[in-house]
Amino acid sequence: MIRIVAITVALLAFNGCGREEAPAPAAEIETVVVTTEDTAVADTMATDPAAQAETGTIEEVMAEQAMVEEEIVLEEDVVPMAAQPSIPKALERYQEGRHYTTLPVAQPTSAGPGQVEVAEVFWYGCPHCYTLEPFLQSWRLDGIPDDTLFVQIPAALNPSWQIHARVFYTAEALGILEQAHPAIFREIHVNRNPLNTRERLVEFFARFDVSEQDFDSAWDSFAVQTNLRRADAQVRRFRLSGVPAVVVNGKYVTGADLAGGNQQLFDVINFLIAKEKRGG
Repeated sequence: MIRIVAITVALLAFNGCGREEAPAPAAEIETVVVTTEDTAVADTMATDPAAQAETGTIEEVMAEQAMVEEEIVLEEDVVPMAAQPSIPKALERYQEGRHYTTLPVAQPTSAGPGQVEVAEVFWYGCPHCYTLEPFLQSWRLDGIPDDTLFVQIPAALNPSWQIHARVFYTAEALGILEQAHPAIFREIHVNRNPLNTRERLVEFFARFDVSEQDFDSAWDSFAVQTNLRRADAQVRRFRLSGVPAVVVNGKYVTGADLAGGNQQLFDVINFLIAKEKRGG
């Protein structure tokens, strides 16, 4: 009698673990109530040798009860301990919907086989993009993995942004992007030169030994026009609400606002790179 009741109580406890259950039927409630009255049986076993001979000593019964409860608890473990993966702390820190979002459909990237693409979407006229720039350069200089491809995509969502996107691809076509990129940010945000007319741009590119003719040739080139169209399509597919934004492997979108700051952003980026290498 004691053994059966112990199993009933243990099973009821197991069913309530981790989720809300409907009230137990009346018969089950009566069974549990009966067990509280059976303490007299235990007292009888402790004093009556005949009862001990029939059911075993109280110590033996308690030992059997512990074994039954242990078996029931073990049944609760769906995944054996040996099969549970080791979860990095970062996996617990950064959560979807809070530190990053996942695009409904993964977008194509420029990454080769085995590579993970990290794409920064920016606008030269954005003060937040300008503030992020030194953190970004520090992250790149610290040595991103060889299997990580970093790309920059200028957003061109309105006419003023389109001019600056074209500046980016013109500098790339002329082979001076590495030197010109930080200088363009400084020219706009420190020198207060908006770089929004041909005359201003010709003068600026002349500082990098680019002639007016070479500037015009690159500015109107087929390569620059093609890159502009491709960038515009990419940014729209990313469904971004603002810049700067970082898209990891065409799937995960994050930014300093989601990550909690510019420095924290790169912790989230590194986490998403590792997540993608593990298969998402």
